[in-house]
Amino acid sequence: MNAIEKLYTVIAQQFPNERITTNQAANAVGLTRGVTSSYLSKLAKQDYLLKTGTRPVYWQVKRAQSAFDHLIGSTGSLAPDIQRAIETIVYPEHGLPILITGPSGSGKGTLARTIYREALHRKIFTQTAFFKTIDCTNYKGQPENLKQALQSVITQATADNAQQSGYLYVKNFQALRPADQQHLFTLADQQATTNIRYILSATTTRVDTNQIHFKSTVSQISLVPINDRPFNERVAFVAQFLQQQANQTARTIRISLAEIMALATLQHDDNIRGLRNHIQMICASAYAKTPESDQLIIGQTASEMLSVEPDHHDLQLMLASIVTSALQLTPTVDTLFKDLDHSLRQGEAITEQSFLVLKVLNQIDVSHSKPLLTAFDQIIQTTATGFLTNHYGITFPKTDAFWRNVTNAFSFATLCHDNLTVTKSVQNLQAEIKQRYPRSHYVFKNFLSKLPPSYSQNSYYFLPFFILMSPCTTKLESVKYNAIIIAHGEHTATSIQQIANTLCGNFFFEAFDMPIDVSFKQISSHVQHYLTRQGPSPKGNIILLDMGSLQQMFREVKSFSNQELLVVNNVTTAMALDIGLRVQRNEPFQTIASASQKYGLATNAQYYEGLSNKKNIIVSCMSGVGLSEQLKKLIFTTLSTSLEVIAIDYKKLHDLLKNHDRHFFANTQLILTTTDVSGDVGVDIMNIYNIFDKSSSLELQSTLLAAGESQEATNLLVEKLLRFLSIEGIRGRLQILNPDIVIQKSQDIVAHYENFYNVEFDSRLKLNLYMHLSLMMERMLMSTTESETTLNKATLTNRERDFFLLSSGIFKPLEQKFNIKIQDYEIELLYELLKDYIFTN
Repeated sequence: MNAIEKLYTVIAQQFPNERITTNQAANAVGLTRGVTSSYLSKLAKQDYLLKTGTRPVYWQVKRAQSAFDHLIGSTGSLAPDIQRAIETIVYPEHGLPILITGPSGSGKGTLARTIYREALHRKIFTQTAFFKTIDCTNYKGQPENLKQALQSVITQATADNAQQSGYLYVKNFQALRPADQQHLFTLADQQATTNIRYILSATTTRVDTNQIHFKSTVSQISLVPINDRPFNERVAFVAQFLQQQANQTARTIRISLAEIMALATLQHDDNIRGLRNHIQMICASAYAKTPESDQLIIGQTASEMLSVEPDHHDLQLMLASIVTSALQLTPTVDTLFKDLDHSLRQGEAITEQSFLVLKVLNQIDVSHSKPLLTAFDQIIQTTATGFLTNHYGITFPKTDAFWRNVTNAFSFATLCHDNLTVTKSVQNLQAEIKQRYPRSHYVFKNFLSKLPPSYSQNSYYFLPFFILMSPCTTKLESVKYNAIIIAHGEHTATSIQQIANTLCGNFFFEAFDMPIDVSFKQISSHVQHYLTRQGPSPKGNIILLDMGSLQQMFREVKSFSNQELLVVNNVTTAMALDIGLRVQRNEPFQTIASASQKYGLATNAQYYEGLSNKKNIIVSCMSGVGLSEQLKKLIFTTLSTSLEVIAIDYKKLHDLLKNHDRHFFANTQLILTTTDVSGDVGVDIMNIYNIFDKSSSLELQSTLLAAGESQEATNLLVEKLLRFLSIEGIRGRLQILNPDIVIQKSQDIVAHYENFYNVEFDSRLKLNLYMHLSLMMERMLMSTTESETTLNKATLTNRERDFFLLSSGIFKPLEQKFNIKIQDYEIELLYELLKDYIFTN
């Protein structure tokens, strides 16, 4: 994807229905204004964007044109009706009949003709398709004449097998008797077998469709009076009719804001048609007074007059200008955002920000009619309770006043969205909300995503945040952990989430339902995206899984979050409830983590990186865990209890050093071994036999002092280690064998290796070998299991093969004396000890 394509993709995703400036586009994609302007111009030439205005220039994504685009309210109050009309047009194979009801002059005929034009636009019909109107008032009391008129249309449409197609618009349907209405509906039922489609209209809602029998479905659309339409749509009608008169008279119309407001709120019995006729009459009156003038002055002359020029081609821009001027929208919104910004930065309670929004709502007429308001209110309430309450356990007030304020806030946001550009202060509001109320912001943004697409894409729709979330923000922000449930299946995780959040009465858990074949990378991506949207939590993150590696998940999350982390597998509802209640009680992380280890035998938990979450020393001896445990006991009883001593197998230590980095060993102060081991993990690794050298002894003491141990304790430890590693130390650790015999046999074995390879081992290595061989003999005698070896004899070099052959001969007398079998695993360990000394070239 090149830079121009990327720019278009960003604009299409973030501003699908908005006009934006060059600066907004540059900020969204992260390019300079000059480069962005050049790219935007190219996209406009390629017909991807629509360019309007001059200073500033506006850009908008071009979408498929529709005949409905020219209807006022197509993206507002008429949007559901238009969607229903489109469904009737495209429904296979012959569409559906339509019944439009509404008061006189509410636009039924205009909508019917627009449906016909949209059918032509979509190529449902050819351009020769007809649109014929029959007015039932002309046939009142003359049912036979009506039937003849209808039959004439049908006959003409099917004459000579021409099968002419089109729409038959039957208006004033309410003028017919029920029996005649039934006959008309019977004809409409035939739509499915003919090329004639029916649109019926009635000026009242007295047509009882429940009493009329249909063989096919009839789609119903109910239009409301103009004064029940949103205020900005009423202003738009005034502007549209003024534009028509300016075009007809070829005169510029000058009108005050007060006059526009008066026209928009004027009551008309004949609704839209009455407003159009009224505006035509006042323009005619103005024209009669000054027929020679190139201007028509409507109403009283005022300091602020708007001009409607003849043949103005960009009606949308003019409408936005008139609405914003009539309502003083720009200064009002600028002041509101300035006040909200100040309140958020001052750390005031959300009730203060809610008050600022309500104050503006009381100043500006944003109300719909009561039916529209009730319908919109119901959508928001249903979505809020069906999504926020069910998923996140959030409850809202049940009063009508609360939901009316929420609905008005959304209406106000729509008014701003339709008539104002998105300024920098508007864009910044969402970021400020996220910073101040991160969990509430997350929940509200998810809520917006369940509403029509424009709601989640435009920053103005975060104004209702302060009204809707005001009752629950304090509770939401009191949660100090980010908790996630991840499980396979379509509803497993969300089911546990709903129960836990609902019973705990707050948003504690987010849930991710994963397909069976999901990869760990995809799971990690979901978690990272969620934590990024949440922001850093003061106390930590909790992840409950039904599968997967704890260490892998722990390591992955730790790579992008430095917060405390608890990962628990085999998630259950009871587990989630327990953790939810502990989070609700604001228990310390360590308490929650400790409790997670007691949920059951099948449950495992990890809440620290490395072998321990305490400062620790790792002890690992090649001679076996038994020797490591003895060293652990010696160190533990000498040093303070604040330093944990961990004994692990030599091979495990080797794997840990190979597969982990510094983070894993963050709490490890020292690694003690009985052989030289290398590893770049930022931790001192010391061969314990090196303490016989003064410099190594001092290094050990220095490390322990840095870990917080006392000088007295470190001195005592060195003395005990020297005694432990001596011949006398070996004697004290043998339990069943005669120390004199065992040590002598060990010395003989070491001498055999020295003689064969013609080397002389230093005293430190000899002592290590005596220790290793003595304990090996007793271990072989007492053990009933065979140690696992990774040795593959087929891959041995000649030197290695000779060593194993020699060792078998050296150990033969020992095996016969003690009736034991020296395993390959033991010879492999001995080889690791000696290889650097016997193979010098």
